[in-house]
Amino acid sequence: MRFPLSLSFLAAIFVLGTASAAEPCPSPWVCKNLTLKIPYTVLRLRMSAVETIRAGYYPERGAFRGNVLYFEGLGDSMLNHGPLFQALSEAGYRVVAFDYMGQGGSSGRMDRTRIASIPRIGERVWKEFARDTRDFPRKTLLGWSTGGLAAYLAATRSQADRVILLAPGIAPNTIVGGGLTSWPPNLITPESLTTAVPYAASETDPHVDPVRPNSPVKVPAFAVDLITTAQSVKDAKVPASIRGLVLLSGDADTYVDAKKTRSILHASAPHFRVEQYAGALHEIDNERPEIQNRAIADILRFLAE
Repeated sequence: MRFPLSLSFLAAIFVLGTASAAEPCPSPWVCKNLTLKIPYTVLRLRMSAVETIRAGYYPERGAFRGNVLYFEGLGDSMLNHGPLFQALSEAGYRVVAFDYMGQGGSSGRMDRTRIASIPRIGERVWKEFARDTRDFPRKTLLGWSTGGLAAYLAATRSQADRVILLAPGIAPNTIVGGGLTSWPPNLITPESLTTAVPYAASETDPHVDPVRPNSPVKVPAFAVDLITTAQSVKDAKVPASIRGLVLLSGDADTYVDAKKTRSILHASAPHFRVEQYAGALHEIDNERPEIQNRAIADILRFLAE
């Protein structure tokens, strides 16, 4: 079946320039706004939109060990993963990231985003913010949920050297978050993302920005693209030269099916290391401390190998 919202708009993503503006990120982030012209199609009509995305990097501390490019999830923000990014920073890694259109600090409509466009925008952001790429050329992609599917797609196309996938959307569920009884339907809530909610008074809530958009129903074209991309990529093989670490959530995760994900990986990326966290919901890196600490340790161990 061919959907009218095709992927033909991905032929190119052209950079118009950069917009000088006040830093759109809190310390220690280093950010600026990038203005992009995004081609897309609606009912086979070619269109384009000029959007301003927030992009930047979480700086490394101490001896530099490489760059990590982060692909976020639906409704996510590059600012909402402080504990993981701080741990990467302290280990010497620079985390390069950006917000999709209509999310976090970016303008525009998320519904104009397509999974295959995420690595393309990431390439532009990587060139802008990655450090010492001559001496540290290895491209590491870190993707959560929707971003995990985008990173996996990039791996099947040999567009990365290694990938870290957190609850990737390789086998997405149709009914997510708050389900059909919520309003809007399939509402994305903090309680459906992590069992750490509500946060104790002594802890800091890592979510700086709110969920935006807060339901796949609000971005139907993107939701259709996510499902069709997951269907098309499940049989694609990942070259053995590309290393991978996959962190899967528990059976109570309403966003992805961990069992189906493991099956797909076994067939298409059998060399990837897969770890599962029983009891974890979808946002593994922002889970309660015993899960979060184990996940961060697994990621740092993988990067150090």
